[in-house]
Amino acid sequence: MADFTVLRLSEAALVWADGPLSGALSHQLNTTLQNLLDEGASPLVIDLAQVSALDSGAVEALAEAAEDAGHIDLALHLCLPGHRRAVVKDSVELRHAIGQVHPCTV
Repeated sequence: MADFTVLRLSEAALVWADGPLSGALSHQLNTTLQNLLDEGASPLVIDLAQVSALDSGAVEALAEAAEDAGHIDLALHLCLPGHRRAVVKDSVELRHAIGQVHPCTV
């Protein structure tokens, strides 16, 4: 099971995960992202470059956060495997970005 770490620097936040992101961590990830958005964290960077797999619960938590970010005129800044980057403001953009590197999860 993967773990994730949250780092704060002033208003910015970085959520970094390593390994497969699934199951039990999905609820914790959802709560963490919602709290960061409620606090107005910007930029909110989610580093998934070392995540080997995501399950549907993790994708749903990320998609919900992307929707919520868009509603308050913020975005999620994704760092993905293969040196890919994406800035997303809704679940469609999030699922598209994730699908480019983890096609079986979206």
